[in-house]
Amino acid sequence: MSPSRPPAPLPDDLPDAVRVLLTELRELRTASGHDLRSLERRTHASRSSWSRWLGGETFVPRSAVTALAELCGGDRHRLEALWDVADQAREAAASGTPDATPPAEPDAPDGETSPPGDEAAAQDAEPAAPSETPLRRRGPKAVLIGAVAGCVLVSGAAGVLLGTTLRTNAQETPHGPGRASASPVARRAAVHAIYRHEVVARAQSWHPHAPGRVPYDQAGSYQGYRADGSGYASMALGLPAPGPNSAALLASYCERVPLARLGRGDLVVNATGGPDAREVMIFERWTGPSRAGYWAYQQRRGYGTDHLQRDARLLRDGRHVGCHPRNLRDDPVG
Repeated sequence: MSPSRPPAPLPDDLPDAVRVLLTELRELRTASGHDLRSLERRTHASRSSWSRWLGGETFVPRSAVTALAELCGGDRHRLEALWDVADQAREAAASGTPDATPPAEPDAPDGETSPPGDEAAAQDAEPAAPSETPLRRRGPKAVLIGAVAGCVLVSGAAGVLLGTTLRTNAQETPHGPGRASASPVARRAAVHAIYRHEVVARAQSWHPHAPGRVPYDQAGSYQGYRADGSGYASMALGLPAPGPNSAALLASYCERVPLARLGRGDLVVNATGGPDAREVMIFERWTGPSRAGYWAYQQRRGYGTDHLQRDARLLRDGRHVGCHPRNLRDDPVG
């Protein structure tokens, strides 16, 4: 396998859930050392097909996601769960388009059949298979659709309806009294509005930084929620148990917000990388006017539920993202 340069950035108009999936697949492929020629030799798809899928030109089939996970040693169940969320986001975008006929894909430069910079790109372009669905679309309408794909939002006093397929890959392992194992589920959930102070109160119910804290456990659960970072955040926000994983949480339940807009009950999420890199924090407050750090609640690896200070530079590493949960409401005044 020959070395390859970093792949080109993904298109700006992809639905968030699709972007999360492709980011995971591209990082897995890069970490494994397989280039496009290697993928062609070891799977049933051509180099140009892999180029279109990983470049965001056409939607990657579920079978290809499974094949890549098995070839590169990835978490097949997690990636398939991400694919389910991404597929729903793609379908939501398609159904929200008024025109029956989707806009044509923009023409690629002559001879470009893979992301620029990948030296293993196919030399000759081949036409997309009939089953391949274009992802890149012209016009601002497609950008708007991509921004809201993955959920149907109905706000009001009664709450928020978020239509998304959730899957978890926790193992069915008993963990003693009061700790039921989390098993794979698929559901459509009604998520009700919650105030910022309620999120903090719920986060404190797991006794952070105290002897009664909940131990961190990716395979177990507590009070019906997974005992990991995304499960803890899901519990605090009142999302359906056992809670979506970090990628589904970011893609379907949150809106990304800039650093200056983070407030109590918002989240800081890293949904990329391996299991030891992904994390979710519940933002509480800044440590001071300079905003050099912040207080957060987190289900921390090797420790459990914690209330700790984090460095604000973490928010500028390109992986950690500030996000505002769609069901979070400002506290009433007075």
